[in-house]
Amino acid sequence: MPELPEVEVVKIYLEDKLLHQQIASLDILNPKSFIGDQSLVVGQSITSFSRVGKQLSIYLKNGYIVLVHLKMTGQLVLVNNSARTVMGHPTKDSLSSSLPSKSTRIILKFKNNFTLYFNDQRKFGWIQTFDPKSLATFQSSLGHDIFSENFTADYLFHQLHRSSQAVKVVLLDQHYFAGIGNIYANDSLFLSRIHPTTPANKITKEQSTKIHQHLIDIMRQSVSVGGSTMKDNKYVRPDGTFGSNQFFFRVYQRLGEPCLICKDPIKKITLGGRGTFYCPSCQKLIG
Repeated sequence: MPELPEVEVVKIYLEDKLLHQQIASLDILNPKSFIGDQSLVVGQSITSFSRVGKQLSIYLKNGYIVLVHLKMTGQLVLVNNSARTVMGHPTKDSLSSSLPSKSTRIILKFKNNFTLYFNDQRKFGWIQTFDPKSLATFQSSLGHDIFSENFTADYLFHQLHRSSQAVKVVLLDQHYFAGIGNIYANDSLFLSRIHPTTPANKITKEQSTKIHQHLIDIMRQSVSVGGSTMKDNKYVRPDGTFGSNQFFFRVYQRLGEPCLICKDPIKKITLGGRGTFYCPSCQKLIG
């Protein structure tokens, strides 16, 4: 699943190519992938883009919003004539074959000869229309976005102290914080020298300040290098090339490799059903 930085990369690219462009048609190939009234979309121009956590919002001239969630295998593919730009979670067949592919669920055509394909191999992703009030209600359960001004060190501290669960589990809960995924939860805790099983409500203010800063720093770094492409190569940047943030992983997906600080091997446990990587020497469990 794309995390905040990967969706931010997608947003930035779409802003550059599709801002103020008019949607000529909307073809729904899989009814479950689209929720809402397609007549609210066709003929409308895009006025802006925004992102909350892992959700991408496309604002239309009529005031409605198209919300996109890529989930596990969703992808957006933007084609201009014979040129192809891929973003999101491309699958092997959608990269190598002509579009639409067998994974294509929705097709948006624009007056400027661009075509936006929403592909989703596992059909978990979706596109949905909202009016402003209903979108606000839909997203009201989300925590503050990591890149928003509201995501302060004090906010993080108070949110963590609402739960006695492991701090890493709480960081991944979108109701507490919008946009944090497994990569950045693992690495921010390592940089903060905090064991991932530490109860969230035992985190000190000093520790929460460190987590806060490291989360912002590593996510901004990831955006600057196009996001993280894993070994399965499922995520690529808008120009079809791989992101390179994976070369900066501190502990994530580095099981058995030497810690970048103490050289002891990185360990792995499971927390909340997710693989959790840490250095037992640098991230000691206290108490």
